[in-house]
Amino acid sequence: MPPPIDAELLRRCAAGDPSARAVVAERALTLSLRTALAVVAGRDEAQDIAQDSAIDALRDIAQLRDPAAFDAWVHRLAARRAIRHARRRRVREVAELPLSRLTEPEQPGRLDVDVVGERALLVPALARLPARQRTAMALRYVHDLSDAEIAAALGCRVGTVHALLSRARSALRADPTLGPLHHAQNGGATR
Repeated sequence: MPPPIDAELLRRCAAGDPSARAVVAERALTLSLRTALAVVAGRDEAQDIAQDSAIDALRDIAQLRDPAAFDAWVHRLAARRAIRHARRRRVREVAELPLSRLTEPEQPGRLDVDVVGERALLVPALARLPARQRTAMALRYVHDLSDAEIAAALGCRVGTVHALLSRARSALRADPTLGPLHHAQNGGATR
């Protein structure tokens, strides 16, 4: 992860300093890409969203008053773009991620069949969640953000975050396609 953003770096970036803009752009792009990847199915789509979000952040950097809020602000930019994209895409088609486009296993060269199988079940189930629920889940479980940080990123109240996460988890528990995962997590016992 690129270094945290401080007030001096933001001031230099807003003034047009190329080295400061590069640092800010790298952090914005990294945060945006991780958020977008968790919300949309395709890496190319996520990269487009991340690039647009990073451009938005650079363009509007002078509007950010609190350097400590930079990460939440970038998450919010990326989440909004990703949600809009997911909604437009959902209207056009219902897409499932092919196995060939899943992320690589943690240890290169080692194919963990269980992990690939779990991802093959989870990715389509997550894709069926409404975009805001999927985004809240991504911010919680990919970015490990607190409820308050997720609320700031989504521009909503903490109670709304609780509801989004609760509904998403309930939907995933009730999803019949995830039955093999429930079965495996319960040690093979039936529910």
